Amino acid sequence: MMHPLRPRLLLPLLLIAAAVCGCGTPGSSGGAATAPSGPVSTGFDTSQKVDLTIWDDETSPGDSKTEDELIHEFEQRYPNVTVHRVVKSFDDYMSTIKLAASSSNPPDVFQGNEGYAVDQALIRAGLILPLNGEAAAYGWDTRFGNPATLDALRWSADGSTWGSGTLWGVAQKAEVLGVFYDKDVMARLGLRPPRTFAQFQQTLAAARAAGVPPVMVGGLDRWPLGHVFMVLQALYEKPSAIEAWAFGHSGASFDTPATRRAAATFAQWGAKGYFENGFNGVSQQTAAARFAKGEGLYFITGPWENQTFAGPLGNRVGFFPMPGLRPGPSATTGSLSLPYHISARTPHPAVAAALIDFLTGQHAAKLLIEHGDLPAADPGGAALAGESSLAAIARTWQQKSRAGLLVPYLDWATASMGDTMFGGLQQLSQGAITPAQFTAAVQKDWESAHS
Repeated sequence: MMHPLRPRLLLPLLLIAAAVCGCGTPGSSGGAATAPSGPVSTGFDTSQKVDLTIWDDETSPGDSKTEDELIHEFEQRYPNVTVHRVVKSFDDYMSTIKLAASSSNPPDVFQGNEGYAVDQALIRAGLILPLNGEAAAYGWDTRFGNPATLDALRWSADGSTWGSGTLWGVAQKAEVLGVFYDKDVMARLGLRPPRTFAQFQQTLAAARAAGVPPVMVGGLDRWPLGHVFMVLQALYEKPSAIEAWAFGHSGASFDTPATRRAAATFAQWGAKGYFENGFNGVSQQTAAARFAKGEGLYFITGPWENQTFAGPLGNRVGFFPMPGLRPGPSATTGSLSLPYHISARTPHPAVAAALIDFLTGQHAAKLLIEHGDLPAADPGGAALAGESSLAAIARTWQQKSRAGLLVPYLDWATASMGDTMFGGLQQLSQGAITPAQFTAAVQKDWESAHS
């Protein structure tokens, strides 16, 4: 199960960004790392003993068990390789990984984090290797659906431009935002899963009229409101416009008619009582616990909460992507999770690449499904069968990623965007600011970072 704060909150990462931007790899010029010349092979010398160290933050029971099993299987496949795993909680991990990566004895493989706070800093400091050759050799470009799915892990060679260019990492897991729903509550209200957004809003009104909280959300933590808004914006705004803005492309804007329309819908939900009573004084943990007890109809979030709900509710909990404004596929927010990088100082880049390939392939995907999390790679049809919420999430990820219908998390856009956007949404939900004031304030933050 993925921690809900892990990939999205940037505040713990600001110290890392400041530290990394000010120093390079010892003994180097601090520029971007370069890969060995020539074609990349998927093989390596198995006659020589190799010790690899990997750092990760997979602390939840299912994810940690998956990691240990995969590493053990890799060592069995390659008896000459011994893998030493170091696992830390997210905050501890992110406060120490740059120092470890820039040391004289760095981990050979380690996780980073998308965006300007971590991955850009690692690239600019020359601490990780570019992976275009490995991607071609192992087929990583097509492993995760549409090649655009990897855009959040691509940067220019100098780390100045995000969203295109060189591939620097590969992820094991994935995230896609959507709607969890309580099947028993829906049946009790005489409702069916909606197929359009208009039908979805009708179910909100029906639940409110019956005294059932339509959407459970922990507004006290602010960031959960961001996930609700992101799903709405993806309905109204063009995916290309959202991507350009999140990646910091010149001329992009958040202050558009389409985004203001999404903000207006969000504000209307607050005014109409579509969020649970007192939601801005309720934590996400409390809201999730209440939903898991059958107290609401919907919960808009990602796969990290799946086991929170499926544990007590079993197949009573379902999942679907937010229905579009019209029938047919529509965009939603989603991404690969924390990427694995290869240290620029490792003496064993080929073995490190083979390990990353093993950790992110179809076999690993099947294990992740078995242990309750969402893999980035396709686990195969058998693993996606059934009526569980996790199977529905995995099918949604596969469908959206293959169709190129995933848009980035909006708080990636700047190091301060989480505070600006999430605080603004809390005000918007209470009617303290207008949709136009909200979109203008967010765009001002963006322009201050990207002008």
